[in-house]
Amino acid sequence: MNVYEAFVPENAPTQRLENYLSRAFPLLPPHVIRNALAKKDVKQNGQRCTRDTLLLPGAKVQLYTAHKATIPIVYEDEHILLLHKPAGISCDEDSRGGMTVLNIAEKMAAGAYVPRLCHRLDNPTSGLLLLAKDDESEQVLLEAFENHTLEKVYECLVRGQMRPEKARMKAYLIKDAARATVRVITHETPGAQPIETLYETLSFDGTLSRLQVTLLTGRTHQIRAHMAFLSHPLLGDDKYGDRNFNKRMKTTALHLCAVRLTLHLSGCLSYLDGRTFSIQPPF
Repeated sequence: MNVYEAFVPENAPTQRLENYLSRAFPLLPPHVIRNALAKKDVKQNGQRCTRDTLLLPGAKVQLYTAHKATIPIVYEDEHILLLHKPAGISCDEDSRGGMTVLNIAEKMAAGAYVPRLCHRLDNPTSGLLLLAKDDESEQVLLEAFENHTLEKVYECLVRGQMRPEKARMKAYLIKDAARATVRVITHETPGAQPIETLYETLSFDGTLSRLQVTLLTGRTHQIRAHMAFLSHPLLGDDKYGDRNFNKRMKTTALHLCAVRLTLHLSGCLSYLDGRTFSIQPPF
């Protein structure tokens, strides 16, 4: 029997526990959650619950199931683990208080090693996520990400047709820590960080453009904020994008995926230098 835990945020709105479980445990299929509730295999603060139980802010929620949640492995060896992170799951603990990639990676490791995150993808973003299995590999990967020696390529769907079809765009980004958002501006100002985003149009269907985006700088929410600034917000992005457009397109899912990663590494990971890994986006 597998046990999955989540800690309900203190500011969580009043709702049925059933509604919260799908967001807290995004890797568990709906039928697994329904079966657990039917068997009263869900506990809130140690008390067995039904589908009509109300969620308690700050509570500890546990779900018991024979189902084993996993994340697709793209590549693995004795030093690293490369996963295809699904959308809707955070890399590590945050204010959402639910299942995380690190939780699942630890269960997958089953004590054979301790997985360590070397970079992150936003909760609603899917794609390639690289983890280290030991101290030496972790240090090499952290330095590579810090020095921007790894090439990361994304695919996304944006509103409208890009003009020009391909460009290298420069701007400046300002973080708003209190609101957990960023803002893009055209000019240098105190506190602003320079950003560079390279995009190329892969297709246009009359409404949406499919773009290949390369991050030349890796800032928080860079692709989402920069494309919105260019008047081409990502499909499904309610934070920086066009909510009315997303409603018309009948989607709440962010259409952004890290599809390709090229490694430039030295030290104990030099055998991976020049290797490229790629996946197909889920949209």
